[in-house]
Amino acid sequence: MEHEYAVAGWALSVLPEVRADALERITGEHRDMIERVVLRLHVPPCPNKNPKIRGMTDEEITDLFWEEYKLFTLKMGPYNKESRWNSPDVKAGRSHCWHEKYSLPYTVVLGFVGCRVTSKCLGIGAAERSWGDVKTIKSGNRSHISAESVEKRAILYTTARVNEARIQRQLMEKIDAEGPNTMFGDDDLK
Repeated sequence: MEHEYAVAGWALSVLPEVRADALERITGEHRDMIERVVLRLHVPPCPNKNPKIRGMTDEEITDLFWEEYKLFTLKMGPYNKESRWNSPDVKAGRSHCWHEKYSLPYTVVLGFVGCRVTSKCLGIGAAERSWGDVKTIKSGNRSHISAESVEKRAILYTTARVNEARIQRQLMEKIDAEGPNTMFGDDDLK
């Protein structure tokens, strides 16, 4: 299962083993998928606000991305400092943080794209949870609501569930918490 954003995240990952895999296995089909993501990220509602991008055509944006990507893969230009590749963000797999520090200030397109596609949780778990939330929303008499309405309701529903879980966790981690669901938390280390 290859989603365009997942492919772009794979190609722009800074983890050494993922980078090696991407350099070895990237194909023309993958490049086409990445190009679609790059172009999609450069239109409203969240377009690239870099002043150098104004007035550029889609072809120019794509071409500039591939020029910057070549520098990224060959560790040239802004990527030629070994200290950047030994950053704690690389070791921890925080590609989005790495791109924010070392790509965004030095590139026009790649840093913008890299920050976005590597910061998303691209695993199947989030998709499964989202689908579960949508099934809950579209139950009974609400089975034929529009996609736009489902999307908005799913965001609200999921956000509420995450906040409830966060509150519950904080209650169960308190030092004076009682019951079978209490947890060992940071407060217990004092």
